Amino acid sequence: MSENNGPKTVAALWAMAVISFLFMLLRFVCKAMHSRRLGIDDGLLCVSWLFTIIYAALITESVRYGMGKHSVDILPENESPMYKYLFIGEFFSLIAIPTSKTSFTVTLLRLSTRRWQKVLLWFIIVTMNLVMWLCAILLFLQCTPVERNWNKDLKGTCWKSKVQDNYSIFAGAYSAFLDFVLAMLPWIMIWRLQMNMKEKLGVMIAMSFGFLAGIVAAVKTSYLPGVGNFDDMPFMIIELLIWSDAETAVTILAASIPFFRVLIRNATTRGGATDQYRQSYRLESGDNMKKSARRSKHLGIAGPAGRREEMSDSSSLGEILPIQGQGIVKRNEITVEYHEDKDLDIGA
Repeated sequence: MSENNGPKTVAALWAMAVISFLFMLLRFVCKAMHSRRLGIDDGLLCVSWLFTIIYAALITESVRYGMGKHSVDILPENESPMYKYLFIGEFFSLIAIPTSKTSFTVTLLRLSTRRWQKVLLWFIIVTMNLVMWLCAILLFLQCTPVERNWNKDLKGTCWKSKVQDNYSIFAGAYSAFLDFVLAMLPWIMIWRLQMNMKEKLGVMIAMSFGFLAGIVAAVKTSYLPGVGNFDDMPFMIIELLIWSDAETAVTILAASIPFFRVLIRNATTRGGATDQYRQSYRLESGDNMKKSARRSKHLGIAGPAGRREEMSDSSSLGEILPIQGQGIVKRNEITVEYHEDKDLDIGA
């Protein structure tokens, strides 16, 4: 019986799709519990996940034609469609990477309070998308006509494989580098804020899981130098296909984990007498009315230049949200709701 890496590839891609979806869904649930608002970063994360689904579907189709088997075990008439679905799938894999990273960068933009931070984050967004989208487009531009990428029997010309290989290595390395930069930025942005040290470390650690995405991107890039020398491409490229999808999947996980702090915070503070963010009571009232009581506490923090920064416990992360970039505001909200019946909940 001939070796076939196709089934394990399909299983790995769809498993990552399901896991990343569950993390993303839980992110949305946490946001709904806390602020009930979704933003551009949430939309971008959804788009990047959809790209991974398209990638998984295309690679699954490629496997159906023989991807994962040894070249000698693949029927000649299946080679062209096999490589066609592979090439198109790689395109969606490559554009999913900058889309997912842009989502996290947009989240950090909301937390930035200094001009240099905003400039750096916009630089990351622009250059990351340019580099990765160009890498995706070059997949199809390297041969004329385009169909010659997957059908070598067609007349036409192609660049030397080194051109695409070298640029792919550069793009992969740059992507990994930006992952590490994005993972370190929260420590720089949050460290100077006046917060409880335990809370501060929790925020910074939760927003630093991008290090995992950087490690995955580095591992994926390590496979690229040998691609041009594969003498059994369908069988040997499988590891690269899996790691390519893993980079986006881990980025989605890393972008979702910070929002889980809402659940953790509610679970760890429930029932406490101090530092309790959410309290529930049962009251009796015959009035059909709603009242809302809000308590805000403003904390002024002077930066190096005497500037004030802002933070709010009611942000979408449940930790920090700059308000007009002027100062740090810590806000605790308590909402009192009276219903027509005699049971009433109070939540913050």
